Amino acid sequence: MWRWRGVLFDANGPQLRLAGTDLELAGEATIDAKIDEKGSVVLPGRVLGEIARSLPEGAVRIESSGGQAKLTCGAAEFTLRALALEDFPNLAAPEGAPSGTLDASVFAAAVGQVTRAASHDEARPVLTETLVDATGDKITLVSTDSYRLAVREIPWAGPSTGIKRVIPARALSEAARASDGDGQIEITLGESQASFAVAGRRLTTRLIEGEFPNWGQLIPAELPNQLRLERESFAEAVRRVGILAQSGAPVRIDLGADGAKLGAGSQDLGEATEQVDGKFEGEPLTVAFNPAYLLDGINAVEGTEVTLSTRDGLKPAVLRAPEDASGFLYLVMPVRV
Repeated sequence: MWRWRGVLFDANGPQLRLAGTDLELAGEATIDAKIDEKGSVVLPGRVLGEIARSLPEGAVRIESSGGQAKLTCGAAEFTLRALALEDFPNLAAPEGAPSGTLDASVFAAAVGQVTRAASHDEARPVLTETLVDATGDKITLVSTDSYRLAVREIPWAGPSTGIKRVIPARALSEAARASDGDGQIEITLGESQASFAVAGRRLTTRLIEGEFPNWGQLIPAELPNQLRLERESFAEAVRRVGILAQSGAPVRIDLGADGAKLGAGSQDLGEATEQVDGKFEGEPLTVAFNPAYLLDGINAVEGTEVTLSTRDGLKPAVLRAPEDASGFLYLVMPVRV
């Protein structure tokens, strides 16, 4: 949950509206409630969240007056000092901006695949964002931290005019978490804000200015060497061998007719190797990768098999599902050895 200073309880309509913001993200939801008297109150967000997680099963009653609110659930009772209602910011969503709809579960899955490649380095803020490139029938999501790149295409019903926005990866992850499995999600892409609405919930995020990298030129045109593996076996082998890939050391992969031989280690620690059976087409070669980045890519691929495609040990490699129809790929830069 976001680091909200305060949560607004708005009981002035037919339903109870809850809203909160950390000034970068704003979220609101409407829920059914028995409203005895109309009114609004803002309660401290952090402690309210702890209280909500601790409450027993049953109805919750909230009464506010005199600058404080009483929460009652079963035998539990809390009295909280209210925050100033006039200080609560306006959480209006972008109006008149282009919007479209898509399946919420598909959106959530795609965001989970792509945002793992976004940077966490605030010194390069545009790389902490995800490119959302929308056309009339599909959205392309792209994230990169300059060491790896994740791309996924998903169908949507939107305006025919192309729209490109750079949206914080954190905001997309929060929207995905809130929407997973809940029918259709509506995405509105304004010039300075974007919002995501699903099942009575809406998240709005501010957009930053910045030019997203030209990601298309990063994907090699030819990848003659193809290794096809059982995905979970490959992931487990990378995880085990990677135990000895410490202090920035990579995991080496020898590609050949028998599949892949993984290795990692150092003079101080020792050596780990593991053979993973697979189907290989191309010229035998050795490539090396940051094990965490490689494992992220393997885990992002859907299905039981994964294909590792590469040109040589110095050019980017691509992970994807064999005969993938989902439009997902994960590009990872090799490490020189």
